[in-house]
Amino acid sequence: MPRAGMPRATSTPCIEIPPAISSPLIRLIVECSRMPETRPGNSTRKERALLWPALASMTAVQAVIAAGIFGLGIAAPLIGLPVTQLGWLNVLIFGLGACGASQAGRLCQRWGGVQVTIVCVGCVLLASLLLSLPLSITVWPAAILLGLAFGPETAASSASLVRVTTPAQRNGVIALRQTGNQWGAIAASLCLPMLMEYNRAAAFGLLALLCLVLMAALISQLKIDQIPLSDANSAGNFSHALLPTLAAQCRSPGMPALLALSASYAAIQIAINGFAFSYLVRVLELTPAIAGTLLATAQGAGLLARILLGTWARRATSTARALGWIGPGIALSVITLALMPAGQASALLYLLMFVVGFLASGWNGLLLAELSRRAGPSRTAAWTGATMTVSYAGLVTAPLLFTLGSIGMRSTYLALAVACGLSGLAVLLGRPAQSGAKTP
Repeated sequence: MPRAGMPRATSTPCIEIPPAISSPLIRLIVECSRMPETRPGNSTRKERALLWPALASMTAVQAVIAAGIFGLGIAAPLIGLPVTQLGWLNVLIFGLGACGASQAGRLCQRWGGVQVTIVCVGCVLLASLLLSLPLSITVWPAAILLGLAFGPETAASSASLVRVTTPAQRNGVIALRQTGNQWGAIAASLCLPMLMEYNRAAAFGLLALLCLVLMAALISQLKIDQIPLSDANSAGNFSHALLPTLAAQCRSPGMPALLALSASYAAIQIAINGFAFSYLVRVLELTPAIAGTLLATAQGAGLLARILLGTWARRATSTARALGWIGPGIALSVITLALMPAGQASALLYLLMFVVGFLASGWNGLLLAELSRRAGPSRTAAWTGATMTVSYAGLVTAPLLFTLGSIGMRSTYLALAVACGLSGLAVLLGRPAQSGAKTP
């Protein structure tokens, strides 16, 4: 009850969450629906109406891009691609992704976040059509298109969502959007193999159709790009070029450690998503069926992580320390996985894959929420794009290590695990930054 003499709150009524609702996903959705009246006029009401369609669309954008990349890996053995060639295709995808991420700030500033996501989905549509053709040569232009889609999408989606959220909502909304990667990976892993056994063209044709429907939905949301930013930082003049942005980030307290963390965490993520199946079959000598079950366990754990950590990010004023603690957790679990004996699918192995999937995939939303908090709305796209460029260095390095194969898969996992542990400790020992703090 409000005390006597205190002004009546102007925000919308608080939505009480019954204790019986224990699902973190339900709690996150309900809490994100709270929209304090922080802007004059009817602007808040309009933005509130756009929030959930925008969140659904941006989550679907990430899902179809993930499905396209996973689909390429699923198609590889069916069309006779060797592992080394698949590795180089991944290097191409994430190398182009780094180039796209480096220009994400400029693209969003010129065209708007929604228009950039439309182009990204269009690239996945064309890649899907190329992969549906019965020609092995088409995987290379398809990989180029997937790389062009993968690069600027994250920054563009974040830049769009900050226009329809308040600062209090932003962490939870951005973290919830990051579940799209897991939804897309799980859907591709479950559906594409079955469809491709029947008809390869039908499998990728269905993905192309979903992209077409999503593009239509995004076109109806172009007005989001016209919504003014709410925070005080929106009036600032900040360069969206890559090098000035990275220089500004390096002058911000704690950001150099976060940049190193993003690269090491991204490397272990692609090492699990792209190469864990080969490790389980070739090194641990498990059957493909058991290896597939273990990989599905990791993907499901990653989805659970993004929901649970997104719920926590909704309440947190800073997610930097949580990001730091993930590093030692990754190091311990991946080192244990790398030292597992061959020929045994024990309960410990299932537990390890669950923990590895939970940690290796659950950090993305926390990082984006922390970047949004530190940068402010006007710099979210530029800071996210610059950070993702550094992350893609890890996404390119890990496939190169596995493709070259000079140190073996066990040693590669050990090296990546140590890098994650050290980068996490660096964040934990670093200085915190203020929300939207201006750099010198």
